[in-house]
Amino acid sequence: MSDSITIVIPNRNRNLETVGRSLSSIVPQLDDSTKLVVVDYGSSESYQSDLESLINSFTSIQLILCPTQGQLFHKTRAINMVLKDCTTTYFMVLDMDCIVHPNFIKKAMELASENTVYNFPYGFLKEEESKKLKAFGEYNIDFIGGLTGSAIFNTQKLQDLNGFDEFYHNWGAEDADMFDRLERIGVATVLYQEELLLLHQWHEKNYRNPKSKQAFHSHLEKVNHEYYRLSRKRNTTKANLNHQWGLLCDPNEYEVLKDSLETWHFENYRQEVESLFVSLVEHPLNKPVKIKISKVSKSIKGGFKKLINKSVKPILSMEEVNDRLLELVVLHYRNRAYTYEYDRQLEHIQLAIHGGRIKEVI
Repeated sequence: MSDSITIVIPNRNRNLETVGRSLSSIVPQLDDSTKLVVVDYGSSESYQSDLESLINSFTSIQLILCPTQGQLFHKTRAINMVLKDCTTTYFMVLDMDCIVHPNFIKKAMELASENTVYNFPYGFLKEEESKKLKAFGEYNIDFIGGLTGSAIFNTQKLQDLNGFDEFYHNWGAEDADMFDRLERIGVATVLYQEELLLLHQWHEKNYRNPKSKQAFHSHLEKVNHEYYRLSRKRNTTKANLNHQWGLLCDPNEYEVLKDSLETWHFENYRQEVESLFVSLVEHPLNKPVKIKISKVSKSIKGGFKKLINKSVKPILSMEEVNDRLLELVVLHYRNRAYTYEYDRQLEHIQLAIHGGRIKEVI
């Protein structure tokens, strides 16, 4: 049997014109030995409908739609959903903003090796150049990236390490982390520089906009990179030791969150918030609930207490509450169905989370 490859493309709300250019460049290269899977992790429901229509206009593309609207983007879980039960010899992750060279898959498969990872860097395009329809070699490249790119892996090697580390949310460091962990088990990474085979289309980064209605942590990508540095220092190999990895999303669990749920109300007093966090860790939820945290109103009474030096309960800023609650979800509840909303104008946070118990230790 000849070697085969699975290519997974994670996506969330990427401009459909960008998506169309990306898929149009890779679909002609697919054959019986090449499987292409798009995993949409939580784009808006209307967008997912449009994406499904677009993908149906192509052939040989599998689409997985995750009902994870209102969550942090979880790229590593989206990848691992496909990797967990993958049976092809090789595995690759492509970004949805890529335009691939007409011979990209052929060249990648020629280089593919059990004990060597070949990483293909991106040629980055400026905004106006990204909107043009050209032959691959006619695009004007702004610059060529370094480590950032797409790599071809031996599937079994990735599975042996429990896949990509699902601590990482949004973007940043998950690929470098995998390269390092593979190196520790004797798999080298080679940056392919003989020719440029991948182009990166310009796009806005709305997920980094703190005014967006999407879940947003003020410094999560910096945490990702510091976590990666610590993993290097500790020489970690296997990831996801305390959580199941590669779990598919159960749509029925997300439907439950649309029902009328028991609601817990809190204000951003430090004691209230921190006791909630401790309780959620020490006593994991066993039923679906909705948690609302609102900013405490300043009162004349509170101001008077300050004037007479009486104690006033300390409060946390709503931004700190937001960041710490999202960190708790990432560390302890990331495999649960949940929806999250932080309305910065009304200054309240709402987390609806499924209560089903999930086996966390493998």
